[in-house]
Amino acid sequence: MNRTEKAAVIESFGQYASAAPFIVVTEFRGTTVAEINQFRRDLEKNGMRFKVLKNTLARRAFGQIGVSGLDGHLKGMTGIVLSSADGNKSAKVLRDLLAPLKTVQVRAGYFDGGVLESNAVTFVAELPGRDDLLSMLLATLQEGPRQLVSVVQAPGRDLVQLLKNYENKLAEAAG
Repeated sequence: MNRTEKAAVIESFGQYASAAPFIVVTEFRGTTVAEINQFRRDLEKNGMRFKVLKNTLARRAFGQIGVSGLDGHLKGMTGIVLSSADGNKSAKVLRDLLAPLKTVQVRAGYFDGGVLESNAVTFVAELPGRDDLLSMLLATLQEGPRQLVSVVQAPGRDLVQLLKNYENKLAEAAG
């Protein structure tokens, strides 16, 4: 591969990596070509990419886009998973796809500007998604007014219950 081809590979990979909020460095030693191809197709169905390229080219591409801290994890047989626009959803998809593939090991990840160790990559998949967080926020915002309405309605409700009990007591005394 000459310098021009290397520069094109670095540029292409850098474009994909700069758009990915979640990057995972994996080792796939012992995985068959058929398994890797199926893994790649499953990732692509979810808007993700799996790239295998020389570690030196990956280092250069990461350096150009400002992703630092992954250099120590780029050694040996390295495959890089680039997420879709929703990093959290991509982490969940990756977790589910890696469950049956015991030969693909997560080395490290890059999420929200920081490097994650392999066990922390799994933790990202456990975080609630954007929709879940928005629904929790909405429920929290609605709770205050709901409690206020309950407090405002309480005296009237208690008065009605008191009058109902008094009516029942008079009916028993008359009956």
